[in-house]
Parts: sequence; C-alpha cells; structure tokens
Amino acid sequence: MKQLKKLFVLTLLLISFAGISAAQERESKSRKEIRAERQQKRIDEVQELIEKGNFVFKATHALPMGGGSIQLDFSYDAELRNDTIVSFLPFFGVAYRVDYGGRNSAFDFTLPVENMEINKVKDGYRVSFDVKNKMDYLNYNFNISEPGYATLNIISTNRQAISYYGSIEAP
Repeated sequence: MKQLKKLFVLTLLLISFAGISAAQERESKSRKEIRAERQQKRIDEVQELIEKGNFVFKATHALPMGGGSIQLDFSYDAELRNDTIVSFLPFFGVAYRVDYGGRNSAFDFTLPVENMEINKVKDGYRVSFDVKNKMDYLNYNFNISEPGYATLNIISTNRQAISYYGSIEAP
C-alpha cells in the first residue's frame, strides 16, 4: 500500500511538471508571435508614413564633421509635411558664411522642399530633397530602416556637412 501511494505521488509530480513545461513552451511561443506581430505593425506604420511623405524625424544624436557624437534631447526634430519641411535641429561645426545678426540655428526654419525623391531600397527607404534658405542651399538625405531607425545627412553650401541619428514617428 505504501508503495502504491509513493507511485501515485510520483506519477502526479511527473504529470504536473510535464504540464508546467508544456504551458511555459506555449507561453514563450506566444511571446515570440506577439513580438513578431508588433514588429510587423511598426514596419507597416513606417512604410505608410514614408509613402505619404508625412513623418517626423526625432534626432537623438548629432555627428558633426569635426568631432564625436553629441547626444541630443528629444526636442530636436525635422517634420516633413508633404511638400514642406519644419526643421528644428542644432548645428555643430564650421560655418563659412552666415546671416548678419542671426540668432537661430542654421537648421531652424519652415520652408518648401524641392526635388523630393522617395526610393525603396533593400533594407528600407531613402528620402532626399533640397531646401533653399535665405543664403544657403541645403540637401536633406534620410536613410530609413524598415523598423523606423533613421540617419539624416544634411549637406549645406555654406556650412560643414552634419549627420543626425534618430527614429521616424507619426506627426
């Protein structure tokens, strides 16, 4: 009788451990599926924003030509609104020619864009356009990955080139 009780308890323990491990396996698969669905949703969202030409680039780092990476707070961004750019980005570097008495950053303006191109590339998208400022001609080049991480390169006629790293978000 004692052996029967031990066998019964042992069987119960084995069944419960098997049930727990099977539940954990199902749970881990569902987490993977949830994560994959979330990533796919983000990729679809970014694709829609790019195709409409209506997105906000939130800059997290600036990389000037003459120095190392500079961490930025989240208040710096560049918003593309179809045919207009609302840019509020800092400039670090050498300026060869500037406006007299100018107090704003070189990249703090709202202007229409020219020659906009949106191209799908292997790993994401390339968005480029030109902007004519008072004394400057700027070329904005976005390299955007499918999940929405982006690099912005700005080439200016009167300043050193500068790059920004960040992400793409909805306006």
